[in-house]
Amino acid sequence: MAQKAIREYYGKKLLFSQLPMLMDDFKQSYEGLLIDSQIIPSLSNWPDFESGYVVKPDELFGKRGKNGLVFINKDKKAVLDWIRKKSNGKTTIKQNERELKGKLRYFLIEPFVEHDNEYYLSMNTTRETDTIRFSAKGGVEVEENWKDVIDINIPFVYKQVSINKELEKNLSKKLPDAHRTQIIRFISAVYEIFKNFDFTYLEINPFVINENEVSILDLVARIDSTSVYKNRQLYHEIGEPEFPAPFGGEISSTESKIEQLDESSGASLKYRLINPEGKVWFLTSGGGGSVIFADTVGDLGYHSEIANYTDYSGNPNTDETQEFCEIIFSDMFKSKRKDKVLIVGGGIANFTDIAKTFTGVARAIEKHHKQFIDQKIKIFVRRGGPNYKRGLEFMQTIADKYQIPISVHGPEMYMTEVVKTALEN
Repeated sequence: MAQKAIREYYGKKLLFSQLPMLMDDFKQSYEGLLIDSQIIPSLSNWPDFESGYVVKPDELFGKRGKNGLVFINKDKKAVLDWIRKKSNGKTTIKQNERELKGKLRYFLIEPFVEHDNEYYLSMNTTRETDTIRFSAKGGVEVEENWKDVIDINIPFVYKQVSINKELEKNLSKKLPDAHRTQIIRFISAVYEIFKNFDFTYLEINPFVINENEVSILDLVARIDSTSVYKNRQLYHEIGEPEFPAPFGGEISSTESKIEQLDESSGASLKYRLINPEGKVWFLTSGGGGSVIFADTVGDLGYHSEIANYTDYSGNPNTDETQEFCEIIFSDMFKSKRKDKVLIVGGGIANFTDIAKTFTGVARAIEKHHKQFIDQKIKIFVRRGGPNYKRGLEFMQTIADKYQIPISVHGPEMYMTEVVKTALEN
């Protein structure tokens, strides 16, 4: 399971499909168009927006206005020329203290909405509550006016009527009389969609009201990917969301397979290919433990030898673990590196059954034992937690059966020491 970002286009389609059922006066249909700059449709197939066109990249990053990536024009041809210009070559995006570089490909085209007041709305899920944030001073300068943002914490046990009362109590004095009731009803409806579709984060900045009609101008959202697998019937009208790679990064076919496996699991299964010809391949568990293993390799001066990053945690079952391993092994076997090592490790688990997960690891190794032998891959194991001794014994037995070089350790050996030992081989 994971929080995954969705395109603005899809997030708006989802909201527009649900809001009419929750607000009697919301009659709009979504008119946006998502353009793939590699397959641009003929201008005759574009919608006609009398008010003009707004176009911006839809690539999972914010601050598009501040990066000069919002274009407004009434001429379709001018919009098309702008898309072609921005998608030709690499673009650098400034995000707070970071810079992202990549090639723009997807663009969102929507009707221009003339407006005066801009409102900010966001919702996110924390461990104990949902937090709704609102400001009557939304737009590109909302961060500069963050003192005006109102936080409302909603306990998970609240019912919708209680949420409405909470919104009225906290927001009534901050809203214009003409739109007070409408804004509270809008926030309440958006929150119901937020819960029904398992959003983990949703930001609308801004939304505006013209002639009693709410318009959503900008949206950023993340969804619990596991919920998509669990609640597919909710997406029958607009289709299931895709989870694009973040701007500046392309995912490989193996990474995509792991993401699909992660989405269908209650556990956490993560994989990133870093250097396909690296010496050190990881099959590590637990976010903290995985980082320690990778950091230790770097600290010892071998950061360029890190082939991949992994994390399998949350007590995956044996079959999930085996499939996870086999997908990663497929990348490892492609490497022509002659001295590869595989580190199978983690900290001391609290509730993950090590015997169960290591059974999956051992079965994957057994299934592909010929490649391990032919490529002379050495395995180094360090793990602790429930039933760890049985898990370690199973790993040792499988390796001995096929004469695969292996070094097996429990929590008596430091994680950092295992890394050092593997690098010396």
